[in-house]
Amino acid sequence: MSDQKDLLGLFKTVAERVDRRSFETVTRDSVITDLGVDSLSMMQIVGEMETELNVQIPDEDLVEIVTVGDLCSKVERRLA
Repeated sequence: MSDQKDLLGLFKTVAERVDRRSFETVTRDSVITDLGVDSLSMMQIVGEMETELNVQIPDEDLVEIVTVGDLCSKVERRLA
């Protein structure tokens, strides 16, 4: 599905901008903490994705996010 690829691409773009390093090898299965993304950076990434896509992810949903795919799925549900 191209939307999934687009969200993954958006995650990579935003994460690179926030953390100032490459995330080109990231997949939907990548565990966010394994990528070296701390909680503050993660909040910035989520915030920028929300702004870019004009969606809002409830705070209680954020604690469930472990992988990049989890985040993409939360965003996909909000876009639907």
